[in-house]
Amino acid sequence: MIDPIAYYSPEACLFPALAQGYADMGTIDPMAFYLVLDWKAPRARTLHRKRLITIAGSFTAAVNLIAADLHSAVSPEKQLGLLLNKWGFRLPTASAILAVLCPETFTVYDIRVCDALGAFHKLGSTKWSSEAWQEYERFVIAVQAAAPKGLSLRDCDRWLWGQNKRKTLHKELTASS
Repeated sequence: MIDPIAYYSPEACLFPALAQGYADMGTIDPMAFYLVLDWKAPRARTLHRKRLITIAGSFTAAVNLIAADLHSAVSPEKQLGLLLNKWGFRLPTASAILAVLCPETFTVYDIRVCDALGAFHKLGSTKWSSEAWQEYERFVIAVQAAAPKGLSLRDCDRWLWGQNKRKTLHKELTASS
């Protein structure tokens, strides 16, 4: 049973435990996985659920198969490729899932982060390939390089997201004054 506070603040209350459970046992709790989908893209979560049910017969079966697929993948590139190709996620959601499960390896591909970097905007619509993986790796390096030293990879993308959000809000306030 997930603590109700986790629904309010999943990054602080649930994601570390989800990552630890995945690292220790190679499993993912279906409700926690659904919360990850809701956290990344609330409007798309039911579409993801329906697609996964179509693929695997039930949402729980899909999450169990995703966990097994990811756990048996031989590299981070293969993990991301599985979510994109076999399970039909787009890069923003696939990278968010993996950033929760493997936060030292993956960062969230997000338009605000791309805007903060001034680059990588087309990566999200690129067909998956080894070249796309290399571009994602360049994205990860750029995220780390643009944020203050000493932050975790996950905090780097949070910092850039926040920088972009602050800039956007400032621009809106300035324009309306």
